[in-house]
Amino acid sequence: MTTADRVLSVLQLFTMAEPEWTVEDAARRLEVPTSTAYRYFRSLVDAGLIVNFTAGRYVIGPAIIELDRQTRHLDPLILAAQPTLSALVEPLETTGVSLLCRIYRRTVICVDQGRPPGRPLEISYERGRPMPLFRGAASKSITAHITARTLKRYFEDDIEAAAAAGLGADWETFKAKMREIRKAEVCVTCGELDQGLLGVSAPIFAPDGDILGSIGVVLVRAQIDAATERTWVETVRQAGRTVTQALAAHATPPVAQNTLTKAEAPGAA
Repeated sequence: MTTADRVLSVLQLFTMAEPEWTVEDAARRLEVPTSTAYRYFRSLVDAGLIVNFTAGRYVIGPAIIELDRQTRHLDPLILAAQPTLSALVEPLETTGVSLLCRIYRRTVICVDQGRPPGRPLEISYERGRPMPLFRGAASKSITAHITARTLKRYFEDDIEAAAAAGLGADWETFKAKMREIRKAEVCVTCGELDQGLLGVSAPIFAPDGDILGSIGVVLVRAQIDAATERTWVETVRQAGRTVTQALAAHATPPVAQNTLTKAEAPGAA
């Protein structure tokens, strides 16, 4: 473990459940000398990542807010998806939210949302909140495209969670369920995270072909009939393809225009 890893391990202590830490408490949790923990805290304070709030208790610092602003304005995934994310909710005549999510360690995290004005809907997939890999359409549509070797390790590490999500309690059943989702190019779930809500999500792929995230909608199940659900399935499937294509275009360097030949270059003999 490098020094950088150890410093970052301090930052990872700060969570919603444990938002404040002292140097002494962090040293005990990380099993390092207090003097070492102090150096780590000092580095994070200097970077603005944590601040001394009161009486030696530290909280997340303003640098996190600055980085979040950069993410909102400059993240290629968010930039590529925003037009599609907004378009998903513009025609909504019912209550709903569009979601943009990405894989984050062994979780899936919402990075952006689209909401129609005047029809708020509270959902578990709050922006910035890590969610389980095996539950909900946004997560499952990503999980199904994780490489087989990695996916098997995730499954074996949490078989109970996979079974509880209806994905099977053995690898062959789980693998078949993942194959079904991949083939459909979209995942539909109902009530897995929030009772009475329908989730429809499609995968988004990075320019190198690896799974990157998902885009979709959360709707009120009681307001959606079978025909409307089928329409949403196709709409969301196309949304995933559109964002994937936009990311690929973003990654492709533009063709140089009016490039001068050597003979035409200024100062050429």
